[in-house]
Amino acid sequence: MLIKPAITAQPFGKTLDGEDVKLYTIEIPGVIKASIMDYGATLTHLFVPDRDGKMADVVLGFDNFDGYQKKEYLDNYCYIGSTVGRIGGRIKGNQFELDGKNYILEPNNGKTHLHGGKEGWDRKLWEAESFSDEDSFGVTFSMISPDGEGGYPGTIRFKVTYLVNPQGELTLKYQGTTDKVTILNPTNHSYFNLSGDFSKSILDHEFQISANNFLPMDENSMPTGELKDVRNTPFDFLEGKKIGQAIDREVEQIKFGNGIDHSFALDFQENCAKLYDPISGRLLELSTTEPGVQVYTSNYLNGNIKGKNDVAYGQHCAICLETQHFPDSINQQSFPSVILRQGEIFSSKTIFKFSTH
Repeated sequence: MLIKPAITAQPFGKTLDGEDVKLYTIEIPGVIKASIMDYGATLTHLFVPDRDGKMADVVLGFDNFDGYQKKEYLDNYCYIGSTVGRIGGRIKGNQFELDGKNYILEPNNGKTHLHGGKEGWDRKLWEAESFSDEDSFGVTFSMISPDGEGGYPGTIRFKVTYLVNPQGELTLKYQGTTDKVTILNPTNHSYFNLSGDFSKSILDHEFQISANNFLPMDENSMPTGELKDVRNTPFDFLEGKKIGQAIDREVEQIKFGNGIDHSFALDFQENCAKLYDPISGRLLELSTTEPGVQVYTSNYLNGNIKGKNDVAYGQHCAICLETQHFPDSINQQSFPSVILRQGEIFSSKTIFKFSTH
């Protein structure tokens, strides 16, 4: 029987300024169904089957746009499902030097510049265009980030494409250009719980990542600049283990992050990480063109935010797998460069492949 894919668009709400927000849904029935809103190019829903074929939503979010505008959500800076930019993560001292010029960035999370600042891409209304071809189909979201926005130089023209295929893959493609030298390190900030029950934690999920090294951080969640061997640390997921086994509150690095909130330096990009829920049988396999994955175990969710079906999102109820260059790379000469110059094209791709086991 031929499975007929579908792309739909529907109203999702209005911004505080009265702008209409649309929700785009791309579906291959019984295989994968993803919904993305044009505000923040945000993944709001992702349905995949369990080992019995039962479809369930496996990403945190809200039933409608109102949830994304509530004060308790905005004050938490958790960026649920958002496209994050220009820079994912924190920048030490809220400043950087580029071609001999110093740039000061605005703080938005206390005294810290986080995930692009007050005018981050998660709070922009993007243009959307759906498409389909022989083996995949999806939606491309595009926007322009003007010179000086958030303190960053250069006007960036950027687009992110979400597409699905019959193999159960959700692929994210990023592309950007600038009219003068700048820095760029975007990512997606989806929170996964493969059980489909967001009242449960992901501590019993099994996680494996092909990374012999992780990036230690200081007490302010800034990378120290070193790469550290994962062996004999909680960050050794080379063979795979339950996430809960790693969250040892007596370990200084775990204390600093209130759990895992660390970047892992990938040994290779293809099938570089796996997340598995033994109860549902859902398996997520990750591939990316990026050199690292920021792994975050929703350490600062505390039940104050109520999401889908009025479920309170508690600590460790989900895990983020943020594929990107290393945090604070612009201030760390040994890290892969995040500099983008005029005439260059930024290009990146991440694949989330879902199956059962």
